[in-house]
Amino acid sequence: MNTFKLVIAVLLWIVTFWRLPAAVRRPQQRSTWLAFTGLAIATTIAIPPIALAIDTGTGINDLCVLIKNVIGVGACAAVLDLVIAMARPDLLRRSRRFIAAGSAAAATLLTVLFLQVPRQVRVDNFYEGHAASHAATGYCLTFVAYLALATAFGSWLCLGYGRKSGRSFLRAGLQILGFGLAVGTVYSLFRTSHLSARLLDLPFPMAEATAQYTADTIEYAAIFLIIIGNSLAPLGALVRAGRDWRSLRAIRPLWTSLTSAVPDIVLGTRVRRGPRIRLHRVVIEIRDAALVLSPYADAGTRERARAAARRTGLAGEALETAAQALWLRAAAEARARGAAPAPAEEPAAQASDGLDFEAEVARLRQLTAFYHSPAAEAFAAGIHEEPGAEAGAGATAAGAAADRAGLV
Repeated sequence: MNTFKLVIAVLLWIVTFWRLPAAVRRPQQRSTWLAFTGLAIATTIAIPPIALAIDTGTGINDLCVLIKNVIGVGACAAVLDLVIAMARPDLLRRSRRFIAAGSAAAATLLTVLFLQVPRQVRVDNFYEGHAASHAATGYCLTFVAYLALATAFGSWLCLGYGRKSGRSFLRAGLQILGFGLAVGTVYSLFRTSHLSARLLDLPFPMAEATAQYTADTIEYAAIFLIIIGNSLAPLGALVRAGRDWRSLRAIRPLWTSLTSAVPDIVLGTRVRRGPRIRLHRVVIEIRDAALVLSPYADAGTRERARAAARRTGLAGEALETAAQALWLRAAAEARARGAAPAPAEEPAAQASDGLDFEAEVARLRQLTAFYHSPAAEAFAAGIHEEPGAEAGAGATAAGAAADRAGLV
């Protein structure tokens, strides 16, 4: 079990240092960092060589137990604060007073009971070494009762809120976190039943060594699940960031082409934030450029673009996207040659106001592929030729390009 305890401690410290930068930048992340810092310290103190060093260094037998449990109380309070902030932010301010008062009362009672325990010699296991002491049993019952209440309430909030979350990683993380807290409640109830049986001198279905091993297994399983559950939401953010970077790279060629034709729509401020903000900006500037270029493609040009796209076998949204790519390419080249804009006879470029952002990005990825296809190049080159010749050439090239772009 000591090896497993060491692994859990290492994982907790990894999460603690991983969460530190976010806690410094964003106050709302500090509860998460405090929770894992407390769990990491408490688990580290429980490692036998470190526990021995604390007791011998201070000259106070079993002081490591009190330090570990008081820090554990604080970690539970931070976990509750974190869960309430996610599930019921409207209750956060009021709940903090109750959590602080309850945690302070539990820590004070633990300290008072600890001082009443006769500790003439240091023991390796506080629960077993002071089995005959009512003060020690009361100490242990106080800690596990607080732990049971905190983990049960936290589990209820996590599981309830997790079912309502729309984001898959956050939903899975909350459910695993809630299950981990539920396992923590099981640990508390197991400890309570064991201690109560010992206090009342009743038989317990396990030997002391087996009961201790079982309790440790449940405890570290709960901590492991809490680590996994709390790490899934940031992992989801990393996955989304990677997806945004790929989308940004995919539509960058379209942005470059359109903003070369309409450089005035590019914001002068340099964006140094993450890929999501950059992707939003690129999408907005592409749509703004399309609006500016819209008058350079008259009704006849748009109809010929739609006809060329239709000849490839496209239909529905894919047809409209391909047609827009064709006339946008022609409009951009017309503006670059200094052509005059035509009177606005049709609605401006498709704004996709009814679509969500992810759908718009997916559409722009298709638009980019078709905009830089041989079909669009042939259409733009032949737009000033005889309409019949242009349509045939454009349609032929568009069919081949559609296959390569994955639009048919």
